[in-house]
Amino acid sequence: MNSLPIIALVGIAILMVSTVGFGASINSSDINFNLIGASDNNAVTVAPANITALVWTEEVSNGGTIETDLITFAVGNEDGTEAHDFQICAVIEGPADTFTPAAGSAPSCTTTGIIAAHGNGTSNTISFSPAVNVTDIVDISFTIEQLDQQNN
Repeated sequence: MNSLPIIALVGIAILMVSTVGFGASINSSDINFNLIGASDNNAVTVAPANITALVWTEEVSNGGTIETDLITFAVGNEDGTEAHDFQICAVIEGPADTFTPAAGSAPSCTTTGIIAAHGNGTSNTISFSPAVNVTDIVDISFTIEQLDQQNN
């Protein structure tokens, strides 16, 4: 049995996958690649903000363990010329890849309101339900999104 047609089909499939993977269109006759890190890439901007003054609210649970269900923090606007509002979200990772809020559900978030240029928005809070045993906290991840950027 001749395997040449199979090899040709596999070669065409590899060519199509590689061109689409580099951003080329298979519908056009001229192949233009989007080079990684090149000038034709779309820029993803970083929110000009930082989180400071992080305070965990700890309490003793009914079972006698120390738990946290609230984080209070300040958000600083690092933009020196414009005011911005931000959405801050957090997820706590526990042992054995358990998460609060649970994996697959929405993270716990808060919105800061407008913070002046070089300003500091204080008393922002994110609550977690259920409360997390503080000895079980492996990691916490925060995301900062500049909300007023969505309308530009």
